[in-house]
Amino acid sequence: MSALLSESDLNDFISPALACVKPTQVSGGKSTNTNGEYEVTTEPDQPEKVSITLSDCLACSGCITSSEEILLRSQSHSVFLENWGKLSQHPDKFLVVSVSPQCRLSLAQYYDMTLEAADLCLMNFFETQFRCKYMVGTEMGRIVSINKTVEKIIAHKDHERQQGTAADSKPLLSAVCPGFLIYTEKTKPQLASMLLNVKSPQQITGSLIKNTFHDLGVARDSFYHLALMPCFDKKLEASRPESLDDAIDCVITPREVVTMLQELGLDYKTFATENKTLYGRLSPPGWDPHVHWASNLGGSCGGYAYQYVAAMQRLHPGSQVAVLEGKNSDIVEYRLQMHGSDTPIAAASELSGFRNIQNLVRKLTVGGAGPERTRRNVTVLRKRRAGPGPGASSRRVASAATADPFHCDYIEVNACPGACMNGGGLLNGEQNSLKRKQLVQALNERHAQELAMVDPLTLDLELDLDLKSLPLEYVFAPVEQSVEKDLVAVGSTW
Repeated sequence: MSALLSESDLNDFISPALACVKPTQVSGGKSTNTNGEYEVTTEPDQPEKVSITLSDCLACSGCITSSEEILLRSQSHSVFLENWGKLSQHPDKFLVVSVSPQCRLSLAQYYDMTLEAADLCLMNFFETQFRCKYMVGTEMGRIVSINKTVEKIIAHKDHERQQGTAADSKPLLSAVCPGFLIYTEKTKPQLASMLLNVKSPQQITGSLIKNTFHDLGVARDSFYHLALMPCFDKKLEASRPESLDDAIDCVITPREVVTMLQELGLDYKTFATENKTLYGRLSPPGWDPHVHWASNLGGSCGGYAYQYVAAMQRLHPGSQVAVLEGKNSDIVEYRLQMHGSDTPIAAASELSGFRNIQNLVRKLTVGGAGPERTRRNVTVLRKRRAGPGPGASSRRVASAATADPFHCDYIEVNACPGACMNGGGLLNGEQNSLKRKQLVQALNERHAQELAMVDPLTLDLELDLDLKSLPLEYVFAPVEQSVEKDLVAVGSTW
């Protein structure tokens, strides 16, 4: 039985996929190459040694077969247990753990606990079992990432205005989702120039931790940094050449935490505690737990699009943010306008899932973002989508004025449908699409209700972080191709 893989098969993939990411390099056996399609049939009689590195893998929420073993060997809970088992023999070594808000909520939902109870349980587990000295949330890194993103978008817009090219400009694309970043580099190199090269909260958090200990005179080899992240692509992100200086030794997911507990014969809930002093005791010097354990408005995946428009709103008193829904639930636009005007001052969108990414690629590579964006009318109809929060000057619009991400200044792109709350490393189980959507909705609601919200645009000034020595930018490596193609993954979809 053979499987035909082509660009038309590209789809949202959530579980570990079935196809190799390098279908063009099929060796042995019978294969055909016709019009960008590859038919993979029988295996060769003599198996050949396969050499695939982390940089060869595209894994929105699970790795595909050929590189899954490589990922597990280099970035897994087994590697963490082995490495920390050796390091823990030295009393001068200590463990640092960073954890994303999506992972915290996933664990809380899985174990039917409040977010605070799950946080305390997680801290107690790592402190008790692994002598964890510090545990932090990733909001500090996200604050830096958001502000650098906003700064670069505004600078880019100003440059276009000075050059007189603003009317024909195309949107900048975020690079904080490693799944989309790898996809762009390997299959759509023509879009690489549109990527905004600001690093993700994961990597910036690693650099902030490294800088904190450097200022305290602590050598880099004195601590081991474990990052708890929502998807397997985060392992790839930490393995990029420009990320190796960010002091992240291993990345694991909530799924692996549960597996680790099972292998150790431990029950997560036995580590439940009401000792709230853990928040402060496990925070590094100078790290306010009320900040790094918080989140921010604009969505559970980062809020980059919303925060950019919010920053522009502060520069234009009296303006209002209209929130427009797209053709499906994975597209939303934030549009800033003066009252009574049809011309947007600024606009940014969130776009998730590879089905929407296909449309994005098609629009940006075939057509263009023309000047017609200035004639879009906005009619306020009804409130439907969860708002950015109290105090925000925003107006909600529905289908009469549909989100148009292709004519925005910036698009926050996420590979997973449902964005990071649907990451493949989260504890969402082998559920059908309806149940997964319901779970994502429940996690998003908990994010809005149970996490404290901070203003990253204000805190960036108050924190007074020394960012000059921090590596905050990715170095893109687009792969030039003789023919247009897509990396294809076959798995469960929405």
